[in-house]
Formats: sequence, structure tokens, C-alpha cells
Amino acid sequence: MDEEILFQESLNFIKVNLDATFDAVPVHLRDFWMINENVKLDDPSTTKQGSIFMYALISYKKSQKKMEFRLKPEELFELFNDWQLVLSLAEINEKTDIKVKPIKLFHFDDLGSEIEKGVNGILSLS
Repeated sequence: MDEEILFQESLNFIKVNLDATFDAVPVHLRDFWMINENVKLDDPSTTKQGSIFMYALISYKKSQKKMEFRLKPEELFELFNDWQLVLSLAEINEKTDIKVKPIKLFHFDDLGSEIEKGVNGILSLS
């Protein structure tokens, strides 16, 4: 599918699904949002995935009535990495016998703690 179509479909999905858990996102969109291992992550804002992430982050902050927010570049990069990790957990959940409790993909204030709960839940089942 054409990248521009996927990009627009991504924005449309995020706009109306800010509370979506990773299992509610169409697989083709999740695949598009995941960084390819060949991409250098020095500056995620130079990628389509980075643009989608920024749109989702700003949309989420707007929904929380946080019209202004500040993040240091390293905090933004860490948040982007957390988002990528949630996408990876979705793939593990879908493609393996390891089941992960679905995480809200666009609730950026909670991503870190939700990832920790998800991973601890997996480890406690082992």
C-alpha cells in the first residue's frame, strides 16, 4: 500500500481512537508505525513513524487539555522508544504464544508504567 495512504489512514485512525489498545489497531497500521531495523534513530522526527508519533502525542495532550507541554529531546526520544516497545509487545502478543495485556497505545503519560506492568505480567506467568 502507498505510504501516503497509510500515513493519512494512520492520522484518521488516531484522531478517532485515542483510547485504542494495541490489539484494536489494524495490523497494517501497526506494521507501518514500527521502525524498520534499517532506520537510524538519531532523529525519529525525520521518519514517517516519528511524524505519526508526534501527531498522536499532540492529539493525546490536546485531549488532556494540555495545550502546552515541554519535553527535553531525550525525554521525547525515550517516549518514542516506549511507543515502539508497545508496538513490539503487540506483535509478540499476536504472533507468539506469549500473551500481553493490551496497552493503550496513545496514553503517553502512562506508557512507561503500563509497559512495566505488561512485562511483569509476562514474567509472572513464566
